[in-house]
Amino acid sequence: MAAVSLGVLLPVSVPAEEGPQIPFVEREPWKEQAVELPPYPDGQHYVSVPLQIAGSRLEMSIDEPSLVIGEDGVVRYVMLLRAPGGSENLFYEGIRCSTREWRTYAYGDSAGTWRTIEGGEWAPIRNLGVERYRERLYRYYLCDPAMGTLRRAEMLRRMRYGLPSDDRFH
Repeated sequence: MAAVSLGVLLPVSVPAEEGPQIPFVEREPWKEQAVELPPYPDGQHYVSVPLQIAGSRLEMSIDEPSLVIGEDGVVRYVMLLRAPGGSENLFYEGIRCSTREWRTYAYGDSAGTWRTIEGGEWAPIRNLGVERYRERLYRYYLCDPAMGTLRRAEMLRRMRYGLPSDDRFH
């Protein structure tokens, strides 16, 4: 009598010690690097960031020399917000692309100096109310929500020349 193969595979038990051994490497928890305030902007190196927010005439600019990507992955920058009436607010902030969070480190005063914000916590970036400009900065200029932090040159290119013509941005 001839043996017939039915093409059925039966489970085979392999002891764990005989299977492939993949070492588990635990990542260290994220730690923010020490932050030094940048020089107060001289007003000569602002890059205007196009904002298209319904119902808002707010203008935003980033001080180019202050735009850095830290070793901790945080994108830090000096941001100038100008209201239609001419009032201005200056902030030194950071955005974590990997977690969609932001934080303010300091604000500029009328004397041309930084005022640090002690104990500032990371907060989620929301597309609501007065925070909508931060969501646009995150989504279109500093981060790619699907890929993470953009290269600095790409950030500046997008600010200066607009977004790439890609369906993801419309």
